[in-house]
Amino acid sequence: MTGKTAFIFLLTATTVLAVPVAPGQTRELVTIFFTGNELGSMQPCGCSGGQLGGLDRRYAVLNAVGPQNRLIIDTGSLVSESTEQNLIKFNIIVQAFAQLGYDVVNLTEQDILIARQAGLLDGLGSLFNCITVGSPDDVKLPAKFTKRFTLNGTFIDIAVVAAETEDQISRLPDLFSSPAGSPSAVKILILNRADAKTVAAVSKIHLFDLLIVPPQSDEPTLVSDANASPLVISSGRLGKYVGKTQAIFDGAGQKPRLKFTSVPVTEDIPQHQPLVELYKDYQRLVKDANIIEKQPRFILPGNLEYVGSKYCKLCHDYEYEKWMTSKQVFIPGLSKQASSDSRHADAFATLEKVGSEYDPECVVCHVVGMQYQTGYISPAKTPELKDVGCENCHGPGSEHLRSLGAIETSGPMSTCSDCHTAEHSGEYAANQKQYFEKIIHWREPVSIIRVTEPNRSSK
Repeated sequence: MTGKTAFIFLLTATTVLAVPVAPGQTRELVTIFFTGNELGSMQPCGCSGGQLGGLDRRYAVLNAVGPQNRLIIDTGSLVSESTEQNLIKFNIIVQAFAQLGYDVVNLTEQDILIARQAGLLDGLGSLFNCITVGSPDDVKLPAKFTKRFTLNGTFIDIAVVAAETEDQISRLPDLFSSPAGSPSAVKILILNRADAKTVAAVSKIHLFDLLIVPPQSDEPTLVSDANASPLVISSGRLGKYVGKTQAIFDGAGQKPRLKFTSVPVTEDIPQHQPLVELYKDYQRLVKDANIIEKQPRFILPGNLEYVGSKYCKLCHDYEYEKWMTSKQVFIPGLSKQASSDSRHADAFATLEKVGSEYDPECVVCHVVGMQYQTGYISPAKTPELKDVGCENCHGPGSEHLRSLGAIETSGPMSTCSDCHTAEHSGEYAANQKQYFEKIIHWREPVSIIRVTEPNRSSK
């Protein structure tokens, strides 16, 4: 499939019978929730506060509207690529979607491939309705899903249809034209993969009232003017938000008004315990599959090796003890006393508390050198490399140790932003100075330059 193709989902809400509404009264016809581009993100990493997302918290968002008044859709891309860990994730995500009450899930070509590899393709239909386009000939999945709503004597049929090619797009007006004399339909088109040219071409068809385009950010956003026709919004990703579109009917014979909002999945939303337990199942499966020891590892340059922080203590006793404790120390050039934060030295314990100590996506920022040969493997095989230690920031220590300090340590060296990303540490971006002061574990002012400006000479 090329970048020029588009996955398209057509939602057509057709009023079969119109019931008058009293003056000033409004009626919500249906609420359409949509998610997409999960990309394997089932939970925020939890390393800092203020993070969004989590399948277990999504339950409360979706169930704020009763099943009789809602349609829940996922537009696909459940995981990012085909790996052993992602096969496990795919299994857990489809079970979660079933518990969350999804009405229909589009399976992209990648999703179908992974579902087949995981041995789940034939059973997905028992969990929720599936649609797809461009599938292999041996995959018998429908291209259309329809759900009927009955609201105060009004029937609303919402059809979810998958299309892919320009030819299929051109035939949509004929396929979904309203019968003569029937009320106008509300049509919502979702382009899950499309370029600007495709979006512009679809907008000119004047068939759709709401157009959902590929994600521009993690949050679904309003792209067009709020009163535009079609209304254009972008889908989100990584499960941080849930898109929500309400069709509101103001009176007989009138087309429903469309109101779009994005709902953040915040950490103060209550968790749904069955989904909490499902995530624990994922953690157990990752551990049992020993995924962490199967990670590809780069060869270190110059035959370097990781040795563990305990060897650094031989010559750098103060720095070692300061890193392991939280005593305060005055650093010339700083406005106030700084206190090192031993959470780095106990970084692995934070994973053990939440059961993620065998998940390589989490472990990599809580140990020494997991991406490299001679780096961290497991608690049993490399206990000396647990936690964030000296060699994370200063590089492998074997040659420095062998030469009794005559040879300086060299790369690979980690920087704060390697792990304190927006994804893993949302509070870091505007608080770098405060974060930096927590890790000070030296006495000489020149070390401040070495850490904050590593490419600047200290001589």
